Amino acid sequence: MTLLHKTTRDYLIASVSILIFTGFTLFVILQKAVSDEMNEQLELQADQIFESIRFGNHVNAPLIKIDKVTDNNTSLGLVFGDSMVYDRVQKEMEEYHYLKETQVIGDSRYHVTVMSSHIGWDNYYLTIFFIFLLTAILLTLSGILINYFSNKKILKPFFENLKNVQAFSVSSPYTLQLHDSTITEFKELNFTLKDLTERSKKEYLALREFTENASHEIQIPLSIIQSKLDRMSQLEITEQMAGYITQAKSGVNRLSKMNKSLLLLAKLDNQLFTEQHEIVFSDVLDSHLRNMEDLFLAKNINLIETLNKTIIYSHQYLIDILISNFLSNVLKYTSTNGTVKINLKNNVFIISNTGSPLGFPDEYIFDRFTKNPENTSSTGLGLAIIKEICVLNHWTLTYDFQNGWHTFIIVLKQIN
Repeated sequence: MTLLHKTTRDYLIASVSILIFTGFTLFVILQKAVSDEMNEQLELQADQIFESIRFGNHVNAPLIKIDKVTDNNTSLGLVFGDSMVYDRVQKEMEEYHYLKETQVIGDSRYHVTVMSSHIGWDNYYLTIFFIFLLTAILLTLSGILINYFSNKKILKPFFENLKNVQAFSVSSPYTLQLHDSTITEFKELNFTLKDLTERSKKEYLALREFTENASHEIQIPLSIIQSKLDRMSQLEITEQMAGYITQAKSGVNRLSKMNKSLLLLAKLDNQLFTEQHEIVFSDVLDSHLRNMEDLFLAKNINLIETLNKTIIYSHQYLIDILISNFLSNVLKYTSTNGTVKINLKNNVFIISNTGSPLGFPDEYIFDRFTKNPENTSSTGLGLAIIKEICVLNHWTLTYDFQNGWHTFIIVLKQIN
């Protein structure tokens, strides 16, 4: 629920609750006020009638009844009540409010009944209810509309700024654009967001520069070491020294590969590969397979291919890395005389290979530096890079192991 809808809903609930309470209170107060007024009028009429009797005048008028009571046990005082009287003109029963009072005048006791018609409490309630309901509806609707459009106007800069913040990236060369507002809290929020994004952008640029410089500085000495080791291996050395050189070269190669992989992951995290264009994924995959065909044959791996033409929209370098990492992974972990199945059709890329179970839980397979304990030469970054490439391209990547088969599935985003 949006902020605008929530505030409107809360206003509606509060308004209806207040109107129900005030409506009930209004009914009670008006009923008491009307009843007190009718009682006062009836008391005044009864008092005037008794006054006339004291002067020897007997009032004879509709809705007035005077009886001379001989029963001394008749109680004195006022009695109010309601009664139904037949109306011969309208030919229906009408509700009347009455007052009965008994007084002693001289040696006689008189019982006077005076009556006053009213619309009846049912009709009274109904009339007030409809009037109040109409008023409540008009007030509520007008309040909701005023509240909705007023808040919409007030919150417009907030929603526009929210969209700008959602679309903003620290890797973008443009600064965050925020709309001004007359609301103090929104002004403070804009100031905070601008300060935060500027500091984040500075930190991002500093981190990117450090990563690139560190990778470059590390790669140079690695290349020098590699070159020196190559030259040493050409000299006359002992068998033991040759073993040391081979181990050193292996470590340098692994470190160089890890350095490049970490640099690539940093670029993927920072979304530096923004350039995208149309790529025939099936052709790129077929090219990599042909280049590695001899490697599969060397391990006597049975390669089963089903490649349908598939066009995607991505970065060429990343697609080469993704396919290369996948093929290197299956080549490394498929045992001799094993089988690899590659299926590309209906916008789905599936690659399966026979092999031993993982030496760790399945859910960690795409985590960085996660590798099979039996393969110490691996950097544990190949599948992590594949995952980041899929995330960058909004592709779905899944893994499963059943019946001795490792299966990776990528649902590609295809061009229509």
